[in-house]
Amino acid sequence: MWPRMTKTRLKKPPRYAAMKRLCLSLPGAVEIADRHGQWFNVGKKTFALYWSKGEKWILKLPKHQVMMLIEARPEIFTPMRTGTMLWAYVDVTKLNAGELRDYVTAAWRCIVPKKVSRELFPDETRPR
Repeated sequence: MWPRMTKTRLKKPPRYAAMKRLCLSLPGAVEIADRHGQWFNVGKKTFALYWSKGEKWILKLPKHQVMMLIEARPEIFTPMRTGTMLWAYVDVTKLNAGELRDYVTAAWRCIVPKKVSRELFPDETRPR
């Protein structure tokens, strides 16, 4: 008989259900399971991901917003540099539901085509 194998369960990221619900509610968003964590993309572009090694969520926000958030709320936001890009590590456990929704939406708006963003948010200007 084969030996009984125990299942190894990956620990779910903090506030995973809320992040998944928020990300997938945005048009074109899909979830991709990576060996290091969960990624949320529109097409091939990622706007939110969980990196299991750092145990924090990473959001693609406009560079000026990342710089401002790092200065204003360093206990929640820390910089994550990759090449010339600047992303933000985010401790989502310290954000309320409204803040979390706003930051996820801002991350999504950074990567979607202008046409899609304009259709959903016609009165607002797109962040750069």
